[in-house]
Amino acid sequence: MSKIKIILSVVVVIGILISAKGLLQKRKTEIANESLPNAASLTVTVVNPKEKVMQNRVSYLAQVVSDKSIKLSTKLAGYVEEVLVEEAQKVKKGETLVRIDNTELLSSLEALKVTLLTQIADAKIAKNIYMRNKKLYKVGGLAKEKLEISSVTLQMKNALYKSTEEKIVQLKHQSTYLNIVAPFDGEIDSISLHKGDLAVAGKAILSMSNGQKKLLFSYASQPNSVIKKEQDIFINEKQVGYIKSIYPTAQNGLVRAEISLSKVVTLPIGSFVNIEVLTKELKGCVVPNDTLLHKKEGTFVMRYVEGKFTTMRVDVQMQDGYNVLISPCPTSSVAKASEVKLAQLTAYKNVQTVKELKGVRDE
Repeated sequence: MSKIKIILSVVVVIGILISAKGLLQKRKTEIANESLPNAASLTVTVVNPKEKVMQNRVSYLAQVVSDKSIKLSTKLAGYVEEVLVEEAQKVKKGETLVRIDNTELLSSLEALKVTLLTQIADAKIAKNIYMRNKKLYKVGGLAKEKLEISSVTLQMKNALYKSTEEKIVQLKHQSTYLNIVAPFDGEIDSISLHKGDLAVAGKAILSMSNGQKKLLFSYASQPNSVIKKEQDIFINEKQVGYIKSIYPTAQNGLVRAEISLSKVVTLPIGSFVNIEVLTKELKGCVVPNDTLLHKKEGTFVMRYVEGKFTTMRVDVQMQDGYNVLISPCPTSSVAKASEVKLAQLTAYKNVQTVKELKGVRDE
């Protein structure tokens, strides 16, 4: 009985296999006889190339600094007598900013003046003696040696009072150091010393700037750096200045560049701002970047001429986030789609097109 069941099972399996083979053969025949997809059902967007200026910009972080700043100190030590300005105050060139106590200097000056009077009197006496000895020598009443001694004495007395006169002039000039004046028009940035503080030579009393600003930014040094002098600088899409100079010395291993501003930057000194450096600018034929078809032979666009699409090889000269500048420029519309879809266009005889008026973005 079991043998009969086994035989029946084998027969059933063979029947199922024969039936499945027939169904598979029938399906292959149906697929082979099916018609190809209707080419007219494909729709693609086309755009017109535009003549446009394309820019390449590189972003950096720049610091706002004073265009011209200076720290003012005294050449003579003394106590601060009076500070005549405040921080953020605007000042004019030559305006007195700080006075240093000049009591000691005035005392020295008065002492020198008294000494000078005495020395001038001594010189007059020496001159009278010399003139008298000169007359006596002419009549034979005085030895030549005594005449020469009186002449030397007169010269020494004259040299002595002239030296004192020079010292007085020097002290008067040094007294000007005790009045700190503004070397140019500007504003006070900070005040380090106040009334009663001891001011010593070389120690800053206050700092000031000319009230104008510039920008500084740093970048890594490279053999073929894209940063050059005269390049335009943008902040929030507005041109605000240009690279005035690139410093010959690096700081912390980075090259520094100075930006001269043509527009007012309202940010305070010491703050940071994002800038864009215009490194390249070209004018030419611009299309959206999703019109390009990349193949191993090169880069192509799909031209739409007389209802058909044909490939055209192009060279990409510049690219931004959305657009590309190509050469040569197509004289007709080009397809805009995914690369998979672009690659299929030549296989279709009829393609529905949709015109996109704003294919190239003005970024």
